[in-house]
Amino acid sequence: MMCADWEIGEAYRSWKQKYGEGWEAPFRQKFETEIIQEKDTHFFVGTMKQYPWTWIIIGLFYPPIPRQGEIIFPQ
Repeated sequence: MMCADWEIGEAYRSWKQKYGEGWEAPFRQKFETEIIQEKDTHFFVGTMKQYPWTWIIIGLFYPPIPRQGEIIFPQ
């Protein structure tokens, strides 16, 4: 699925400039290990008017994983 998330696009652009050919390791560390495995990751998905049958990821939301018994909503 295509990902049009701004944060991921900017990370790719800036890390490619900062790390050169070695950009992929820190990119994968951040977006595969930290966000996917260590956070409670949610994807915002949607379609474009021209292609209503094609879904894309338009954003990510990754709050910390709540510990057992922890309430994460503000009181």
